[in-house]
This record gives sequence, C-alpha cells and structure tokens, in this order.
Amino acid sequence: MTSTLTVRRLDIASVEVTEVLEALDGEYRNRYREFYKDDIGAYPLTDFIAPDGAFVGILDGELLVAAGAIRRYDETTAEVKRMWTRDSHRRRGLAQRVLRELDTAAGELDYTRIFLTTGSRQPEAVALYRASGFEGGERRIPEFDLPVFAFEKPVNPAPVGR
Repeated sequence: MTSTLTVRRLDIASVEVTEVLEALDGEYRNRYREFYKDDIGAYPLTDFIAPDGAFVGILDGELLVAAGAIRRYDETTAEVKRMWTRDSHRRRGLAQRVLRELDTAAGELDYTRIFLTTGSRQPEAVALYRASGFEGGERRIPEFDLPVFAFEKPVNPAPVGR
C-alpha cells in the first residue's frame, strides 16, 4: 500500500501540532540534557502565524510526519524553528521538502533571507542545512561552552506569475 504525502499550512495551536512540539521538546531534552532550555515555549505562538510566520506540515494520510516553522527574525529575515520529522519517516527527504516549503512561505511573506541555528548534538541537522544551500558555521555559547551552528541563505525567488 502506498500513501500520498500532502503539504499543508497548519495552525500551530492545533492538537496535531501540539503533539509534534511535545515530541520535539522531548528530543531536545534527551539530546541536550544538562544544556537544555525550553526552546519550544520560548516564543509566543503568534510568532508562527501570518503576517510574520508560518507553520508547514507534511502529512502521510492524516498523520503529521514532518514539520517546520518560520518566524520574523528582522525586517528582511525569516528564522526557521521547529524542524521535526517523525522517527518512522526519517531519511526520506521530508525535512528538505519542509525547508523548500518554508522557503516558499518566506518569499510569500516578503522575506529575502532565511536564518537558523542548530545545536552540535544534531549532526544530521547540520548536514541537512548544508545540503539545502545554507551557509554558515560554528559559534559558541559562552555560558555553556556548547557549540551551535548558525546558517543563512537567500530566499529563492517566487516563480513568475505566482
């Protein structure tokens, strides 16, 4: 049986998204243990809705299997947050697809640049962002002496006639 994947803009306050954010928070807690801080609750949900943000999900039937969001970083820059892929659906290119959809959303919201950070305990994320055209490198958080990676890229121009 084959399934059809669909991409949708989702309400970040919905039950399905809340479950995803709880799973993501659990993953952060597990990976960063002594360095963990509540990144999920650090930003108001309104940051992730238009006109400043968007939340994109990929669904396998009715099951949310990959997601990501953007929020305003500055006047011309969207920041990627909340990247997540369900364990059972990893290594299938879904995160790259989410990034492409976030790029499109950023263009629709008139951003010209996308920025993101990820931690050193997420090497697969570092590889994903580099493979997706993001440029940048390692930075340190002095209070934890923990490296993080900061990346950015220009937003891809929207196709003509869109």
